[in-house]
Parts: sequence; C-alpha cells; structure tokens
Amino acid sequence: KQWYQRRVAITAGDCGITKARMVEATEPTVEPEVVDEDEPNLTQSILFDNLIYMGRAVIGSSVSNIEANAIIGELYEYHTDNKVTLAIGSDSTGSIIVLDKNKEVLHKDRIKTVLYCTKSAALPQCFAYTSGHKERGMYYCHAFKCKDKEVCMRVLNTMGSSFNRGLTQDLPSDGRLEYDFEVSLEILEECNNEIIPVAQDKDLFKLRQNRVRHFVLTVTQTSSSVLILERCCGLFLAPSHHPQPSDFVLLDMPVEMETGTTGRGPLYMVKGIWNPCDQPCGDLNDISNGGRDVSIAIDVVASGVVDPIRFTSKTKFKIYQESERFYLYSRYTSQQQFTVALKPNHEDPHRRFGLAEVKAKMITATPSKLRSLFSGIGLGPGDDDISDITESEDEEPLISGTVDTIEQASEETLKRWRTLLESWTDHSTRPNELVKLSRKGIPNSLRKEVWLKLGGISEKDIEENYIYLYDECLHHECRHEQVILWDLNRTFPGNEFYHEGQDGQRQLYHVCKSYAGFDPEVGYCQGLSFIVAVLLLHLPEEKAFALFTVIMNEYNFRDLFKKGFQMLQLKFFILEKLLEDQMPDLWEHFQDHDLNTQMYASQWFLTLFSAKFPLGLVFRIVDMFLTEGPDTLFKIALALLKLSKSELLSHDFEGMLKYFRVSLPKRFMNKKHGQKLLSTASSAKIQPGKVALWEAEFHKLQDEKRSLEDPMRQLEHQLKQSVEANHRLEQENDMLVQRLMLNQVNMRHQLDELEKRNMDLKRDFSKLNTKYEAVCESNDLLSAEILKTKNLYHSSLAEGDEERSRHKLTIQEYQKVCRKLEEQHKKEKSTDCDSALIPLL
Repeated sequence: KQWYQRRVAITAGDCGITKARMVEATEPTVEPEVVDEDEPNLTQSILFDNLIYMGRAVIGSSVSNIEANAIIGELYEYHTDNKVTLAIGSDSTGSIIVLDKNKEVLHKDRIKTVLYCTKSAALPQCFAYTSGHKERGMYYCHAFKCKDKEVCMRVLNTMGSSFNRGLTQDLPSDGRLEYDFEVSLEILEECNNEIIPVAQDKDLFKLRQNRVRHFVLTVTQTSSSVLILERCCGLFLAPSHHPQPSDFVLLDMPVEMETGTTGRGPLYMVKGIWNPCDQPCGDLNDISNGGRDVSIAIDVVASGVVDPIRFTSKTKFKIYQESERFYLYSRYTSQQQFTVALKPNHEDPHRRFGLAEVKAKMITATPSKLRSLFSGIGLGPGDDDISDITESEDEEPLISGTVDTIEQASEETLKRWRTLLESWTDHSTRPNELVKLSRKGIPNSLRKEVWLKLGGISEKDIEENYIYLYDECLHHECRHEQVILWDLNRTFPGNEFYHEGQDGQRQLYHVCKSYAGFDPEVGYCQGLSFIVAVLLLHLPEEKAFALFTVIMNEYNFRDLFKKGFQMLQLKFFILEKLLEDQMPDLWEHFQDHDLNTQMYASQWFLTLFSAKFPLGLVFRIVDMFLTEGPDTLFKIALALLKLSKSELLSHDFEGMLKYFRVSLPKRFMNKKHGQKLLSTASSAKIQPGKVALWEAEFHKLQDEKRSLEDPMRQLEHQLKQSVEANHRLEQENDMLVQRLMLNQVNMRHQLDELEKRNMDLKRDFSKLNTKYEAVCESNDLLSAEILKTKNLYHSSLAEGDEERSRHKLTIQEYQKVCRKLEEQHKKEKSTDCDSALIPLL
C-alpha cells in the first residue's frame, strides 16, 4: 500500500508537469507534424463522423494510462464543440487522419507511429491515442469525444484491428513466427470489505473457505518482436494440473484486461473474480489437509491471429476454515514461460495468422512485486516498469511483522512436550531437558502455556494479582498515551492482526498503556510495542501483560530503558568487545569504516530482534530468551554477525548499513538459514569473567568521562537528574496517594460489608440459639419419656418372668398328674388283661 502511494504521488507529480506543459489550445489547428501534405486517400479508410476533437498535449510516457486519462480530463474541461471526421486506415500501412467539417486535414499519423490508445475511465464517451515524433523527441496525446460510449468502443476496436504491428515481418523459412511470454499469477481474497493478498508458500496458495477470490494474471512479452494482445475473452479454472477441455470452468464474473509496457516488453494484466459459493469448481472450496492441483487459464485474442491463445498457469490450493488466521504473509509470484508459435492463414485477410502451438517452458516462484492491484489505483501502462519494481523491491526492507512459516511440530515432539508439562508442577524449578527441547523450538500450539511457565506465572497469579493490576493501570491517566497511539500503525504493519481497526491494535494499546502506568520510571519507549505485539499473537491481554511485566523486571529488560539508556550503552560496549575478541577482522573492518555498534544493534536489543526479522524466527528467539536469559541478546547478535561476516567485509559504510537494514532480515525468510542462526547462537560462548571485566572497564571509562566534564556542566547534569528524579518521585507519590485513597475507599466499603455481614450472622446465631434451647427442652422431655418407658418395660419384663415361672410350675404339676394318670391307666389295663386270661385257663 505504501509502495503504491509513493508511486501515485510520483505519477501525480508527473501529471502536474504534463498539465503545465499543455501546448494546444482547445481550438485544434493544423499540425506541423503532418506526415505528408498529399491529398489523403480515404477509399481504404473507415470514417467516423461527428466526433469532437478536444485537442492534444505533450505526454511524458507514450503508454501511460494514468497520464492519458489525466489529459482527457483536462482537455474535456475546456473543450469546445469542434466536430471532425476521423479516418482510420484498414491496416497497419494506413494512417489515422483528422478532418475538419470541410474535409481538410487537421492532423495525420501513420498507424505505425501510433503507440497507444485508451478509453477514459471517468468519461466513457472519450478516448485518446498517443503518437511519437522522433525528430522532436516527444510524444503527443490526442483526445476525442464521441456521441456515446458505443461509438467510442467502435472507434477503439477499429484502431485495434488496424494496428497489426509486429506481424508484417516476412515469414522465416520454416513458415513459423515465435513469440515468448511470461505469465505470473497472484491471488487475493475479500476479507472484511477489503481485498488482501492470500498467504503463500512457494508452491501453493493458502485460501480460506467460502471467500471471494480475485485472480491477477500478468502477461509480459519478453521476445524482441511484438505480438499485440487485443482483449481477454475468458478466465478458466480446473481442479487438475492436466485437465481435459471439459474440466475447465469459465468464471461468470467479468474479466478485465489492462495494457502497459515494461523494460522487457508489452505487459497485459488480466483480472478476474471467482465466488466459489455461487460457482463451484470440483473440491476447490472444501477444507483440505494438503495442496490440491489447480490450473488457471486465460484465453486472449491477438492482433492478426485467427485463433485465441490460451495461457495456463499451474499451481496448488490449500483450503482452510473461513475463520482461519494466518501470520504468514510472505508473498511469491508463480511465473511460467510460454512460447507462442504462429503459422500462415490464407482464409482471412485481416487475420493472416493461425495458432500453431503454445508451448510451456518453465515454472518458477519468485517474491511478489505487484501489490494491491485491486486498490482502485491499478498499474497504469508504462508507469510501473517491472524492472523498476524489481530494483525498488530489493531496496525496500522487509515489512515488519512478516513471517516465513509457522512450522507444525511432529506428534513425537508434541508428546515429549506434553509429558514435560505434566511433570512440571513447580514453577520455581525447571526440568532438566527444558533447554534441549526449547532449542529445537517450542511447538506453536503450546507456546502460550510454555511461555507462562517459563515466566513463573500460574493461573492463580493471574486471577489474584495481574487481572486487578492490569485493570487498575489501564484506567489510570497515562502521559505516554499519544506516543503509544502514534506507534500502533508502525508496529507489525505486515501482519493482518495489527492492521488498523483490528483487535490487535486495541489490545496492543491496552497492554502498553497498562505497563506505562505500572512502571512510571520507564513508562513507554519506542520498541516496547514490538515485544508486546509478539506476546499478543499467543496470549490474551491480561496474560500478555503479566508475561511482559516479568520480562521487564525478572529478566532485567527494563534496565535498557532507564537512566539515560546507560545499560543499553553497556550492552553495546560488551558486544563490541565480544566482536573484537571472537571476530577481530570484522571488528577492524567496522573500525576502519567508523561503524559504531549502536548503528546496527540498537533496534536488535530494544525490540528483542522483533522489529525487522520474520516472525517465525522471532518466536524462536523469544523461546531462547525466556529459557536461557538475557545473554541471548549477545548470542543472537554474534550469530548474525558471524553468518554475515563475508558479506559485511565486502561492503563499505553505506553498503553495510543497507545490508543490516534490507538484506540481512530478508535472508532469514529461508527456514534453513533461521535454523542455522539459532544453532550458531546456541553454541556461542559468553565467558562471565570477561564480561565482568568489560563491565568494570565501561564504568571506569564513564567515570573518567564525567571527571573531564566542566564542573558547571556536571552540576547542570546532576540538577537535571535531580529534577527528573524529583518529578518521577512526585508522580510515584501521586500514584501512591491515589492508590492509598482508592484502597481506603475499598477498605471502608469492605468494612461496611463485613459489619453488615456480622449483624446478619448475629441474627442468625440468635435464631439458632433459640432453636437450640427448644431442641434441648424437647430432648429433656424425650429423655424422661424414654426413662419412663424403660421402667415400664422392666416392670413388664419382671411380671412376665413371674408369670412364666407360674406357668412353668403349673405345667410341671400337669405333667405329674398326666404321668400318674398314665401309670394308673397302665395298671388298670394290665388288670383287665389278667382278668381276661383266667377264664381261658
């Protein structure tokens, strides 16, 4: 967006110069540049009557659509109704002639000298063409007004049919003409009423499901001979790299084609829109785990060629959920080279060639050069030469917030990390294998949890301390508020999460403001927002604030920003000593060119390397910093210098500054280079003994420097420090007073709540006591009743025992009677038997 704003500003300036150099009045006159004064032969020309010739103007670029439109608008504002007849030759050997109402020649151009024609975007009934006059070394733009836009289109189509430039050469001996083209593909998506580039890897586009997609195919002719492409008659999509003709789907949305030129040849930009919800194409809108083969083709009509030419660009799509958020915005342009071969055609005198074949030669992926093509500005033909874009892009530093890739951890790595986290219950100690695992990279899905554990922050700490502290500081007045607001748009502009109006900017503002209120001595300094932004990509506001507070205080990062940046100067001094000790040749090269450490290392240290380097690498550096401590700053810096040593030694002062600013961050877009940097940093040796000696040397040099200062300046410096300290203490005192008053109010409120609670408890106690007494009385009654029941039971039991005894005696007596009766019965029975036997005897 910034690049286009800059280009438009330049173009607008050029247009201003062009308007200032208008050489024609609105009343057209006979041109001195007429090719010949012979009576024009109109028998082979197509005539358009009742056109209005608005005039001509000098144009800076012969094929600039933007400048031509500006000239049309300028001439339209002041034109008079001077009707003319426009005669257009039937082929490239003819002329374009402007005749007045008396059929006298006002202007004449050979069609071969006409370089460009275009229709006005704002005034559809107007058009213009440009012609060159080499003897004067300038170009003219001639503007016309038609009755309506239909007539305007007929005039332009007639011109296009007549031009046929580049096809008049003699055929080679084999009867074929060949032209080389290069076709590049870029894709954009509609998101929140904006059209943004999609995330990419080198070989595939990362698309979100159900999003409207915009395709941009740029056709650049690279051969020396020219084949003019008149229009695009269709944009096609197929879910395969080797599709059959029936596999292609013609997109319903209208296709636009803009023309221009580059340093290598003519340029044609085709723009098409595809809504996958309205027009499905295979499974190209279904969520996928891997890349799917896709072919995107355009059919273009070439001047003088009977058959349309099809250019097919092959790529891959990977479809994600519609709500997926990418941190990856590295841009690549998929490029493919084609050779178009033509053969003679004798059937149509105006289309003298047929299509022999279109041969694809090579596919490459290069960093994207064209940006925001649908921003409403577009690329005006000739204004943005691709060679110029390539050079200017190489000059531009990497956009802050760009990331190469977010690597997914393997299942084995995730399992090892989960096992470590389950066993890591004590935040005051760290597992033995933590450093080894961290150097291989913390899985992105676990960074939130691991970073908090590395900072010694538990959920209980956040709930009991940090949430209250964060909220209190956020709503406190902050003197740094305006500076924070200024820095929001400067922080990670290459990351969608931090675009203007997104949640990222709001959260970034909240956390920076809260910390400024929490630490008034440091407040807010430029650079801090980048570290906060890195944390917010993984943590919610309150947790990001908690971890940032730990980084600033527990890791002593705040020391870099206080006391006139003395600690930062000490870091520079130690880094320079380390460089002298470990890479003396590079240190000597820096000394020879007066390159001071702070010229390249200040942004590294103050932003924890997050301002310019790809986010994928920044996340790994933060992993290492939280795991291994502040010495990580020196290790990463030494590794950067070591890996860039040969390049730095080959540059002078300006070249080294440019290398640090532009080339070095771009180098680590390559994942292998980033891994090598971290491996080199991990193996770097920082000897504490030497560092202690260098610190002592630095403090000694500072003391000597202060002793050489003028006493008055020393006193002024001390006075200034005292005033600043006093001001800071007053601020802290005001904050403490406010906090004290707030705490007193809160305590009074809490005391009232407690007193009310106490009264409620007393009432509840009285009620419970009454209930208790009633229960005790009831218990006594029940005890007496129980005792009475027990006595009754015992008496009844005794009576029962006595009754049983009586019954037992009665039974015994009954048994005795029964036995006596039985014995008596037996005796009587025996006597009766004896009496019966005596008579028998």
